Amino acid sequence: MKKYDVAIIGSGASGLSAAIYAQQAGLSAVIIEKDVVGGQIRSSAEIRNYPGFEKISGESLAKRMHEHATKLGVETLIAEASSINFEKMNNIITTSKGKVKAATIILSTGAKPRMLNCPGEEEFINKGITYSTVCDGAPYKGKKVVVIGGGDTAIENAIYFSNICKSVTISTNLPSLICDKTLLKEFEKTVAQNKNVTVMYNTKVDEVYGDKKVKGVKFSSDNNKKTDIKVNAVFVAIGRVPQTKFVRNKINLDEKGYIAINNKFETNVAGVYAIGDVRVNGFRQVVTACADGAVAAIYANHFILSND
Repeated sequence: MKKYDVAIIGSGASGLSAAIYAQQAGLSAVIIEKDVVGGQIRSSAEIRNYPGFEKISGESLAKRMHEHATKLGVETLIAEASSINFEKMNNIITTSKGKVKAATIILSTGAKPRMLNCPGEEEFINKGITYSTVCDGAPYKGKKVVVIGGGDTAIENAIYFSNICKSVTISTNLPSLICDKTLLKEFEKTVAQNKNVTVMYNTKVDEVYGDKKVKGVKFSSDNNKKTDIKVNAVFVAIGRVPQTKFVRNKINLDEKGYIAINNKFETNVAGVYAIGDVRVNGFRQVVTACADGAVAAIYANHFILSND
């Protein structure tokens, strides 16, 4: 069983940043990723607020960050972490490809999209229902789509689709949109220009239906009004679920399942840190995720030096 100074579980922007800073500090680091390196940022068509880049695709940024980490000597293990035996300076992580020992651990497992849990959803996932605009949106140019949600992600999706689709319907179970005010102004400007967006408030999805692909969505409103809309795709943006199941009952979580930390990104377990979307967090931006990773790696280094 190989031992590392730090094991980073999850390879989004925060995890990659942590790996880079750990390796630069002289620590041996391994990234453990169960899916594709890059995490959530890979689904962003354009990132316009990352310092140094006027704009860059999420996929390109993730690739550059991983290449940077790899050139420094960071190892990557494509495997799923199923459990951790926490022991100070000798943590053992069980993965689908064996066990890894690490003096410190940085949890960067992120959060997955929240599902609708309505009839037809599972049947039509990747057949018209999706949770990623960039990866799955392009084929619906000139088509009719529905966006579920009223927060930042939903409205960003609606703006994107308004510029390429025939019509966009937004459905939210709230009485108003809850996105950032600047984003709301951009949305209102887009709606006025394109005239192809409809917003339905106080509604919920009753069913998604079709045959081989999505053909429509049935909604109901607070006053029991029923609506049936024929569409080609449904894009769901109703929040995210933190990926903390494998550390539940060992790491302190908040009421929503996000990992509780102090101002040093430390969890309740010595030498274990949490960063990015999986932690209790007021901001969810690429730049703040990278900052999380850098700071956590620095504190992990301090922890190792003080416990050698």
